[in-house]
Amino acid sequence: MARLTLVSIAAISTLAVAPHAVAQNADAEKLFGDGDALMKQGKYSEACDAFEASNRIEARAGTLIRLGECREANHQLASAWSAYKDALVRVKDPKKKDIATKKVADIEPRLSYLTVTVAPDARTDGLAITRNGTALDPALWNRALPVNGGEYTVVARAPGKADWKNTVTVPDEKGKIAVEVPKLGDPGAAGPKPPVTTTTTTPRPPPVDDDRDEPAPGPSRWTGKRKIAVALGGVAVLNVAIAAVLGSSANGKKDDAYKLCPDPLVACSDADTANNLLDEADRFARNANIVFGIAGAAAVAGGVLWVIGKPTADHRVSVTPTRHGVVVMGRF
Repeated sequence: MARLTLVSIAAISTLAVAPHAVAQNADAEKLFGDGDALMKQGKYSEACDAFEASNRIEARAGTLIRLGECREANHQLASAWSAYKDALVRVKDPKKKDIATKKVADIEPRLSYLTVTVAPDARTDGLAITRNGTALDPALWNRALPVNGGEYTVVARAPGKADWKNTVTVPDEKGKIAVEVPKLGDPGAAGPKPPVTTTTTTPRPPPVDDDRDEPAPGPSRWTGKRKIAVALGGVAVLNVAIAAVLGSSANGKKDDAYKLCPDPLVACSDADTANNLLDEADRFARNANIVFGIAGAAAVAGGVLWVIGKPTADHRVSVTPTRHGVVVMGRF
C-alpha cells in the first residue's frame, strides 16, 4: 500500500510539471521560427534578438549556431564567435560540431580587438572603468578583448577625482584599437585630454593665371604638299619593286629561250617556242622600263614637293649689304 502511494505521488508530480515544460519548449520553438523568418527578410537585428530569447528559454547548440550566423550576417563578429564557442560546449551532433568548429576557425583571424590600458601610476583607489556604460572588470584591463565593430566610449571615475572619457571607433574586422586611461586629475582642474588626431594638409599651389601669354605653337612640318610628297615616295618605292620583278622575269624567259636553242646559226627544233619566250622577255623588259620610269618620275615629283612644301614660318628671306651690293638669301 505504501509503495502504491509513492508511485501515485510521483505520477501526480510528473503530471504537474509536464505542462510547464511543454509550454516552455513551444515558446523557444516559436522564437526560433521567428528568427528564421526574420533572417530571410534581411532583418538581422530583430532575428538575432529572437534567437537570443529562444536560447534563454531553452539553450541548444542549434539555436546558438543560428544565433552565430545571424550575428555574422549583422557584422557582429565578436558576438558570432562567442555564440559558436558556446555551441561547442553544448553540441552533441557531429555535424553541428563540425559547423561550429569551422565557423570559429574562420572568424578568429578576422576579429577586432579593443584594449583599455591602465598604467600603474594611473591606478588610484576606487578607480572604476566602464565601456559603453558596462563596468569593465580590472582583470580585463590591459587585455586585448574581441569586440564588435562600432563606437566605444570609455569612462574612468574615482572618488574625489575628475571623470575622464574617450570615444573610439573600432572597425568591423581586423582592428586593433587601444585606449590609454591617464592618471585622473582633481575636480575642477583641466584633466588630461584624449589624444587628438591631426591631419596634415599640403598647401595648394597658387592659381594659374589663364590670361598669361603663351608661345604660339609653331607651324606643323607636315604640310599638304609634304604629305603628297611622302605618298609619291611610297609610289616610287612600290614601282621600283614591280620593275625589279618584271626585269627578273624577262631575264628568266630569255635564259629559257637560249637553253632551247643555244646556237642561233644552227637549226633548232624548238625554234618557235624559243622565239615566243624571247617575245615575252622583250614585253616584260619594256614593262619594267615603263614602271621604272614611273618610279623615277614619282621620286622626282616627291622630292620637289617636299622642298617647296616647307611650313610658311621656314620661308625666310634676308638681305645683307656688302661692299659690292647686297646679297639676298632665302630658305624655302
